[in-house]
Amino acid sequence: MAPGSRDLHNRGIAGTLTAMAQSDQSDSHILLADISGYTGFLRANQVTLRHANYIISELLAAIIKQARSPVRPDKLEGDAVLLVAPVDGSTKADSMVRQSIGDFFQAFDRRRAQLIADNGCGCEACMTIGQLDLKVVSHFGPVLRYKLAQFDELAGFDMIIAHRLLKNSLDCSRYLMISEAAWARLSPVADLSFERHVESYEGVGEIPVMVMRGGWSADANAPSDQETTLFRRLSDFVVKHVMLLPFGKALIRRNAKRALHHHDHHRH
Repeated sequence: MAPGSRDLHNRGIAGTLTAMAQSDQSDSHILLADISGYTGFLRANQVTLRHANYIISELLAAIIKQARSPVRPDKLEGDAVLLVAPVDGSTKADSMVRQSIGDFFQAFDRRRAQLIADNGCGCEACMTIGQLDLKVVSHFGPVLRYKLAQFDELAGFDMIIAHRLLKNSLDCSRYLMISEAAWARLSPVADLSFERHVESYEGVGEIPVMVMRGGWSADANAPSDQETTLFRRLSDFVVKHVMLLPFGKALIRRNAKRALHHHDHHRH
């Protein structure tokens, strides 16, 4: 190995070792809130693509705002948001996760209903907002948090399991799926209707889960005195047909990222 290459190699190893030395592992709740119908939603022309991403970002932002400390939104993953809640020996994290999950569904329903009511555009994306829905996966296990260069990363076998559970055999677009490990801690209220289910993955094996098809009860009623005002529909039209055009991709997920930073600011 040439001297220059050896120096780069050594610096790379040193950087990795530093990242591992600064890592932190904790038993944590792992939540994935995923918007279903996203792939089909993006099939369209350039204008519709911008409108579709604006709508998705609004829905993700609504979900993120409902995260209750210590539930922390960590990363946007396309049409999903990853949230993590470390446990500290008390039951606070369990309680906050339970409340946050219910709030995710209600916030999604309210924001979707408002976007439909305010819509002032006839493009494919804007006319099919009602086809979008929400899937939430809840898992529990050890999570390793570390920093590599400028990136904050999460790792661990249970992080892999949580993501695998989104690729499941259910045939519905709206559900809450809780793994056996998370179920033992969350103990949802008895009057909610769950069914036992088993998912199987190569290299992982069978994962017992509890599923509530339809998720939390819908709360889709936007305020009636605001739903049909000309001003709100005009504002919606201006955002989609004026504000989005000059900036294009720069505005994709803007509101969702702003909500994430706002959440971190108040958390600290």
